[in-house]
Amino acid sequence: MQTVMLVVGVLLVNLLLFFPPLGIALMWNLLIPIAPALVTISPGLWRNICPMATFHLLPNKMGISQNIRMPEWGAATLAVISVTLLFIVVPMRRIGLNVDGPLTALMLLSAAFMAFAMGSVFEMRSGWCTSLCPIHPVERLYGTNPALTFKNARCNICEACSNPCPDSTPELTPTQGVPTKVQQFLGNFLIGSFPGFVWGWFQVPDYPPEQVGNAEIFTAYVWPFAAAIVSYILFRIGEHMLRYKPATRTRMHRIFAATAISTYYWYRLPGPASLLPDWFPLVSHLVTTPFFFWFLVLRSPKVSWLKRPVMASNYWSSRFESTANKNLIRVSPGKV
Repeated sequence: MQTVMLVVGVLLVNLLLFFPPLGIALMWNLLIPIAPALVTISPGLWRNICPMATFHLLPNKMGISQNIRMPEWGAATLAVISVTLLFIVVPMRRIGLNVDGPLTALMLLSAAFMAFAMGSVFEMRSGWCTSLCPIHPVERLYGTNPALTFKNARCNICEACSNPCPDSTPELTPTQGVPTKVQQFLGNFLIGSFPGFVWGWFQVPDYPPEQVGNAEIFTAYVWPFAAAIVSYILFRIGEHMLRYKPATRTRMHRIFAATAISTYYWYRLPGPASLLPDWFPLVSHLVTTPFFFWFLVLRSPKVSWLKRPVMASNYWSSRFESTANKNLIRVSPGKV
């Protein structure tokens, strides 16, 4: 399946370069609208087949990776870059990516190159999949309550390259298992701001690149950013009011995640369904919003994205249990 998805990715890039209308339709009107639901319902499946992850692990499979362990400060720095890229690239869709095939292809190729480069330096999935990838914060936000756990198709043995491993940690959230205050803030900011960010993004039209000026760039960013700030302020008020009620506060986090993805499909589904009956948008709203609130808020999260493979050896446990930095302790199968 990974090979199939890699071939699909290569074909998509070629379509974006040489048949832009078809490539854009497939990219932005088919694949991307499916992605949030897939990440929410079955993040493990997505993590198993993501083409960028395949590029990231190629150096390891080829035996050319330096396999340097990601330090705590490095993971925190990459987390900042990851969230920053997410909030920069998404508005870029409105000022070029949504209508420019070659520009979208360049973005995908740049991401693939970066994933490969990080895999050439850092251990296993620590350089991209669990750190620098701009999609990973959204995976942690939407994927808190997966429906299914899959076998890990990426790792035959667990090297504990990331601790805790996002793939093997039940009830994973943007704020769980992050060792630094910077990562804790980023997690809370993502939870609180993303509903507004998504809503604001849909208030902006698509601008062809040749029509993009300072006013269009300002509009493309001010709407999602301003709405994100308002959303985050409301989130912080809720955090303060519920500061002595951790269980209720956790549920509020899930409500914000459900609001974000419900907002996305509230606006997005009528787009690909423009050829369907007039009643379809209303029906889609009545179905998707209750579904995601039930799925993310009312269900009890119990499983991880993927099953943790067996540890590489007992060496890791003895090695890292003796180090001063307890965040680097290698974990045993089934534990986080």
